Amino acid sequence: MKCYLTFFILATWLWAPVRAQDQSYADCLAKAGSSWGQACEKCETYTGYKRDYSGVYQVQLRNICNEMLEVKVAMEEANGSWRTFPVKTLASGDTLSTFACQGTGKFLYWARRVNDTEIILPTDGQIANAYPGR
Repeated sequence: MKCYLTFFILATWLWAPVRAQDQSYADCLAKAGSSWGQACEKCETYTGYKRDYSGVYQVQLRNICNEMLEVKVAMEEANGSWRTFPVKTLASGDTLSTFACQGTGKFLYWARRVNDTEIILPTDGQIANAYPGR
């Protein structure tokens, strides 16, 4: 009898439908790559008359799930401030590239299913207040 009960509980758990509120869509983002010191058109740091990319940190995040996501990313700059990016929609398999001109290597991201009104992504101000600089 115990064996049947255990099997029934396990089978119910395995075949139970996953509801949206049970899934963390942040798990759908995977770090596809990162780099230090690569050229970035938006970073304008100079050493003398030459552009200096030595502090540039870039990250690529890929949507590994089958659902479209809305993603918010923040990259920490060396002065402790956060460079934030507008919410971007990523289809399955799409990649998002972000950067910090004088990066620390730290980044944060939030994700939700497209048009999900229950999950609120943070604003730039909320990110700055929640993660204060040095």
